[in-house]
Amino acid sequence: MATRIRRHARPHLYLEEWIAHRGLNPATLAGRMDMDRTTVWRWVKEQHRLNPEKMAQLADALDLDVSDLFHPPPGGSIDGMLRDQPDEVRDMAADIVSRLIKRAS
Repeated sequence: MATRIRRHARPHLYLEEWIAHRGLNPATLAGRMDMDRTTVWRWVKEQHRLNPEKMAQLADALDLDVSDLFHPPPGGSIDGMLRDQPDEVRDMAADIVSRLIKRAS
């Protein structure tokens, strides 16, 4: 039987993976965020509880950009990797990616 894809489904956040990658657990993350361990555990396990403000709090505690939460570690998103880089580095990265795309097609 075919599975139906839900419309307007929330994208998956890789919270557990990032927490493990940083060598943390919900209790230590809760300590960084100055809140209860149970609250952080619920946010990780029940992502429907999250809103943009809560996602920003989690990303800040993990020392990430919010966009990185949508990608598995270790790399995160390309935008996140280039976030604090100078324009020359961003231009070089764009040039490399465009060359790779042309080569692949």
